Amino acid sequence: MTGIDLNQPILFKHSSLRFFNKNEHHVNRFSNDDVLILVYEGILRFSENGVEQEIGPGEYYIQRADTYQRGDVASSSPKYLFVHFRGEWRDDEGVLPIRGTFRYDLLKPLIEELDAVSHGDHTYTEKLMKFSELLMRLYQKKTVSGAAGRIADYLSSEYLTVSSLDDLCRKFNFSKNHIINIFKKEYGVTPFDYINRLKIARAKYLLEVTSYTLERIAYESGFNDYSHFYRMFQRECGISPTQWRSRIKLQPSQG
Repeated sequence: MTGIDLNQPILFKHSSLRFFNKNEHHVNRFSNDDVLILVYEGILRFSENGVEQEIGPGEYYIQRADTYQRGDVASSSPKYLFVHFRGEWRDDEGVLPIRGTFRYDLLKPLIEELDAVSHGDHTYTEKLMKFSELLMRLYQKKTVSGAAGRIADYLSSEYLTVSSLDDLCRKFNFSKNHIINIFKKEYGVTPFDYINRLKIARAKYLLEVTSYTLERIAYESGFNDYSHFYRMFQRECGISPTQWRSRIKLQPSQG
């Protein structure tokens, strides 16, 4: 599977919402950047190095840098978010795939926040944090249907506020045992193991793009106890938060 390696630094450039007019065509260009496109209405059509592409509602696609794109065929009034960036590509199972799906109802607030910070008086760090969160949410998207998939979607959106299994029981009207069993069957972990992985992923990005103290990063990632955060991070990553931050600083972004 070809995609963006989220274990490598990513350089954010700019982002915006885009609304096509009726029968408008994608621009003809040689792209110097990778471009993430999330379509939530209509159909975007273009070719990339001669290969035709269509992206419909609820689909994302990553245009690769150093490709020639043409809009010979008119698009069907798409509305979408695009993000120009530079990342590292890799063939592996652990990457963000070049193409996938997303739930617009869940990502709509984040899409609008990224558009707002991109055009407002915000620091590069704030913009990168929002983009990193979007990439993380796309990466964690599961295609599992049914109750387990709905629970995973909810956790991906609300993992910073869910504090107990009781919260999930009230939300989905299931018993604790039922939630644990159906979730573990589909994802191989309990809901709270899943939440901890989301929190650790957020901590990684904060370590990379901010100079926050470790204590603040623990709090911003949803951990109330620093020692618990430290143990969880080391268990998941094999190194301490300080070692992770030092390693990232030794790997500068590619422009």
